[in-house]
Amino acid sequence: MSQSFDKRKPYGRAAIGVMNTANQDEEAFQSIGTPGRNKKVVAHFDATAKCEVLVAAFTKSGQLANGWPPQFVDVAAGREMELPRAPIAWKWEKDAGTIDVYILFFAPGSKDGVELRTLVAAMQNPKSEAVTKLQVNKLHELIGRAKVDKGASDRGAKADSTEVGGVLRMVVGFPWRDSARSVNFSADKTGALIFSNSK
Repeated sequence: MSQSFDKRKPYGRAAIGVMNTANQDEEAFQSIGTPGRNKKVVAHFDATAKCEVLVAAFTKSGQLANGWPPQFVDVAAGREMELPRAPIAWKWEKDAGTIDVYILFFAPGSKDGVELRTLVAAMQNPKSEAVTKLQVNKLHELIGRAKVDKGASDRGAKADSTEVGGVLRMVVGFPWRDSARSVNFSADKTGALIFSNSK
């Protein structure tokens, strides 16, 4: 069952772009579908209330897509953000098959968010393949515990493309809001969106 979306409650919105690093052109992840030379994946998001956000990309076999480390950040209300943060880049030059990018919005200080923040911090500097595998399994477990809505994949109410938190924004570069999806979150409910490159 898909999560309902209510603009009157706190919500986050997000989109995934694919940038060509040679010319800085960017398009929606879902419309590209395949990797290529000079391509990298970028997550764009904002929220109407202060929150914490996890972004993680997985292959259908459950591994990290192309070894991309997950990212976890604090987000201020109305602040537009982009992940991953330098020096990390999610290069998408090799085919990893279907990729699902999870974007989870947590209320500040939520139990699920605290555990994920600690795990994601540990995953930024991989120790070994065996440790990474255990960490990825734990990441799946924590995302599952956060009650991720599998029905939120590539759908849901489309957000207003010009306003978040009552602030009008100018569109410069990739108009990520045009392909954005929105989801509510609260202290007792994680907001989750899943973007896939599968057609």
